[in-house]
Formats: sequence, structure tokens, C-alpha cells
Amino acid sequence: MAFFASLQTLLHARAKSLPKKISRICAVDASYHFDRVAAVATEAVDGLVVERSVYASRFSFPYAAGLLYLHEGPFVTEAVKRLKVRPQLVCLDAHGAAHPRFMGLATIAGMVLGIPSIGIAKSILVGRVEPSDEAIRRITYNGLVVGFATGRGATKYWSPGYSVKLDDLEMLMREQGSTCLRLMEESHHLAGEKARTWGISE
Repeated sequence: MAFFASLQTLLHARAKSLPKKISRICAVDASYHFDRVAAVATEAVDGLVVERSVYASRFSFPYAAGLLYLHEGPFVTEAVKRLKVRPQLVCLDAHGAAHPRFMGLATIAGMVLGIPSIGIAKSILVGRVEPSDEAIRRITYNGLVVGFATGRGATKYWSPGYSVKLDDLEMLMREQGSTCLRLMEESHHLAGEKARTWGISE
């Protein structure tokens, strides 16, 4: 585990730039049922869903805190690879920079795919949400802004992944946030259904 944690830290790289226009967005999520796992990638072009892809298998690596990329990474990246059209942005139910080593599953999956990525998580992993009346609130960790939070009830925690800067992320949230959240919800729902039914007759 120490080896993989060290690798994660070494891979942390300075964010690059996004394409000026983002029209092809993919959201991918994985769900489990006992040892079965299914990952579903849902892709939209200009907000309209055009394709879904599924990768289902069984776990081969146990979950370890802070190393979710080893547990889910092979599944979510394979689901994205099975899309016919390569997306310009990948959204994951995970953390990117808002991680103890500033590089969670959302970053590493994007790096493996070579596609800009962001994390949209349901719970906070590190840091704190700065008090604010604004719709988009900052998440700080060790004196650094590592992401943003939206919503007051079912809060979502957004953080930049591979090749996405904080400014890029804030712009994406304002311009494409609703599309990202809708795709995430659909991928999560479909992955849950697939995980429960895949391999039952095996």
C-alpha cells in the first residue's frame, strides 16, 4: 500500500489547459453487488445523451482508504474506453485534488485515459467548506483551495482532476454543471442495476 501511495504522490502534476469549447462530456460511475462490479459511462454531446457503455467484472483488488483508484480505476477507465466517440471531459463520482495526496481517482483515471477529468463526490474527503452565501463555495485543505461545494442539502463536492485548473472547474460548473450532474445520476443508476443483475446465472 505504501508503494502505491508513493506512486500517487509522484504522479501529481501541474494542471494543463482544457479545450476552449467542451461539447462532448462523459460521466462514469461504478456500483457493486457482493464481488460483482459494473461501471457505466454515459456520454452527451451538447447536453443530449448519445451513447452509454458498460464494463462488468469482478473485483481483483481490495479497497484501501485513499487508494480508490486501485479499486475502481480499472472498471471506470474501461467503460470510458468502450465509448465509440472519445469525450473531451470525464466526470467521476470521486475526488481529484480534494484528496490527502491531491490526486484521487478522478485525477488518475483522467491521466490513464489522457482526457481532462473532474471529480464530483457525494461526501467530503479532506478540508472544509468555507462559509459563504454564494452557490459555489470553496473547499480548502492545508491552506489551499482544492475544489468547490454546491447545494445545501445533498451537497456535491467538485474538484479538478487531470488537465483541469481550478478556474476551469469553476467555469465548467457554471456553464455545464447541470449536464454533468444529470449524466452522473444516470450513470450511477444504470451501474447499480447492472451490478445487481450481471453474472447471476454464472
